[in-house]
Amino acid sequence: MKGLMEAVANEIGCRFWALVHHDDLAVPRDGLVDLKHYPAAVVRRLVRDRHMRRDPVIRGCLFADSAFVWSDLPSIIALDRSDEAALAFGARWGLNEGISVPSCLLGDCIGSCTFAGMRRPETAPSLLGLVQMIGVFAFQAARRLHGSPGAPRARPRLHPRPRDCVALAGRGYSNKEIARALGLAPRTVDGYLTEARRLFDAHDRTELVVSAILAGEVGLHELRRGQPG
Repeated sequence: MKGLMEAVANEIGCRFWALVHHDDLAVPRDGLVDLKHYPAAVVRRLVRDRHMRRDPVIRGCLFADSAFVWSDLPSIIALDRSDEAALAFGARWGLNEGISVPSCLLGDCIGSCTFAGMRRPETAPSLLGLVQMIGVFAFQAARRLHGSPGAPRARPRLHPRPRDCVALAGRGYSNKEIARALGLAPRTVDGYLTEARRLFDAHDRTELVVSAILAGEVGLHELRRGQPG
């Protein structure tokens, strides 16, 4: 599989590639796809330092319904300074432009196939269709090679009110707006979100929302911004 990915990467003019589940890759497990040729510094940042859930490309895979070019990320998700810093960090290590193909299978963790470090970044848009086709089949093949997962890992579960708070946080509501929308005291909302971050081992609101989506606790349709009640 690695040889095939290397061959495809070379053919389309990319120095790096990855076939990975968007999960904790620091702990190898049966059924977890983790094949990659990435700069060591980037792998350390994503895996050892646990920045994967906060990574803009990983978050982009949640909202994109097909292959996307990294330079189009601002049209897929809202980028903040930490996102721009993450992309700049990758660029310093050769990940100047890339194409990622999200892989979503009911009952399985989200994953992706990525080709990056393009020698001719201007060709990326013309490669979207080809990479989409390759990425879908490559991830399916990687799943088969790694076998079906063993005993499923218990996923964190939120009680109804904390879950509602996380969903509204994902829409961009402040704690005061969440409290007003749900008829709760601001201190109660603070407590719910703090407990939810602890449950998902999330360092900030963005990680919390992404983790809740990956765990199936919050649906993407719930993140459409509305007016607080």
